[in-house]
Amino acid sequence: AVVSTQSTGDPKRLFERQAGRLKEEKQRSVLHRRIKKMDKVVTSQVQKVRERLGDVVTYQGRDYLDKMSRDTTEMLYWLQQERRQLALERGGMVMIDLPPIDPSSIV
Repeated sequence: AVVSTQSTGDPKRLFERQAGRLKEEKQRSVLHRRIKKMDKVVTSQVQKVRERLGDVVTYQGRDYLDKMSRDTTEMLYWLQQERRQLALERGGMVMIDLPPIDPSSIV
């Protein structure tokens, strides 16, 4: 089973039994190792395209290697915005559409 970022961000899970948290951490570790392994494979292939063909691999107009390096940060940003929106809605307030993230502003 895959652990979603939304469920791992739920503070109620902290009150669950220790065994559940250990299982969650183990699943997270497995997923991080798999992602790192695939990241190396993709990076190698993208660099080969650049070296052999002199071309830049892009995704929606963005350099793919740059996008990959910022994916986690962007995902966490949008998750935070989604949680903020849900909290506001539960409090009777509604936010307008979330602003787009500027990839160049992420360090």
